[in-house]
Amino acid sequence: MSAKETLEDVYQQYISSQKIYDFAKNRTKREPNFGIEIIPYPHKAKKTQLKSHIVDDYFDKLCTDITELYVLKIITTFEKIVFDKIADAYRIIESVITKEYRKRHSKQEPTTLHKSVTSLIKTKEDIFSLSGAKDILEKQISRDSLENLTEIIEYRNWLSHGKRQDVGKDSTLTIEEIKDILIKIVDEIG
Repeated sequence: MSAKETLEDVYQQYISSQKIYDFAKNRTKREPNFGIEIIPYPHKAKKTQLKSHIVDDYFDKLCTDITELYVLKIITTFEKIVFDKIADAYRIIESVITKEYRKRHSKQEPTTLHKSVTSLIKTKEDIFSLSGAKDILEKQISRDSLENLTEIIEYRNWLSHGKRQDVGKDSTLTIEEIKDILIKIVDEIG
């Protein structure tokens, strides 16, 4: 599956989850007993009818959770794609440099530090976050894409650190917009 297809697949999983959510919410409103089976609340054992505000509050929170989880999932999927591309690029660069230095060394040309030159190339192990990868991508992607990626990283940080004010920041981007931005960046980096 291509990188774009992988990102699109995560988005389609989100759409399916939203459809399941809509079905469950509508059915709970029509059949309160169905809600008793799926909504955890303190009076479940008494089998009392669910109040409308309990259903609405529960499903509002569930919708937010589903969206945020899929935002994180699509961003981590993108991160894996980028890290794999960095690893591939590293292998190519390392083989070219190693081959060139061996060639020069065999011709008795001076090759200062020829055995350690590949250690100067950043590897996948050196890039352990999307923020670090962003620095590498900066020269490969458009200014708009870089600004969007920065916003997405800030949003991801904010979500993954419990929505703390001092880590990252909220975003108005929808998951579909995030998917489209990430696919555009995948196109730009090749």
